[in-house]
Amino acid sequence: MYECYCQNKPRSEALWRQFSDCGFFQECQKKLEHKLGLDSYLLKPVQRLTKYQLLLKELLKYSTDCEGTSDLQGALTAMLDLLKSVNDSMHQIAITGYEGDICELGRVLMQGSFSVWISHKKGPTRMKELARFKPMQRHLFLYERALLLCKRREEHGDGCDKTPSYSFKHYLKMTAVGITENVKGDVKKFEIWYSGREEVYVVQAPTVEVKMAWLNELRRILTNQQKLLRV
Repeated sequence: MYECYCQNKPRSEALWRQFSDCGFFQECQKKLEHKLGLDSYLLKPVQRLTKYQLLLKELLKYSTDCEGTSDLQGALTAMLDLLKSVNDSMHQIAITGYEGDICELGRVLMQGSFSVWISHKKGPTRMKELARFKPMQRHLFLYERALLLCKRREEHGDGCDKTPSYSFKHYLKMTAVGITENVKGDVKKFEIWYSGREEVYVVQAPTVEVKMAWLNELRRILTNQQKLLRV
């Protein structure tokens, strides 16, 4: 529900800008004796979404080893998962140029910006030579069924209305993906190889922690695929 609401927030803002002077809205505001316009109330669910986790963290701070602490921790974990899910979905709706049905890929599991080098098996460039080339900046979207590589475009809009867009570049089906967890010379790099190393993507994460988070999720997906094949 929150994902859908937040995804539609830019539309509701645009409609409000278009019809805010409508007599109907002004009359409703007057009858309800509201000091603020409808747009302020439409913003509240988004604001509260971030405040809930702050409240839960504060409650946990004073609830160590008390009855209900585990419930509070569970609520905080659920709230943080929801925040991540909403954030990921907001980035997904900015993808352009993907011709398939993005809904068929499932829920966005992870997304983020990386430096990427690409090597093709039939190409002249060997892996050890890639470091000499300037990497491409790519925004990766990981789904249960696929990995999308996109190019982030300049933000458009004014002020707080600025939003990024992501131009689709590559589609990797997860059933044809493999990973190499460590790349010599850089602890932040790992490899994603495709179709038996026909294509190899050397990915450099911004931090080691980000790299490990992605590897954990990739391992989970690949392990689940292997289990399904054994059934």
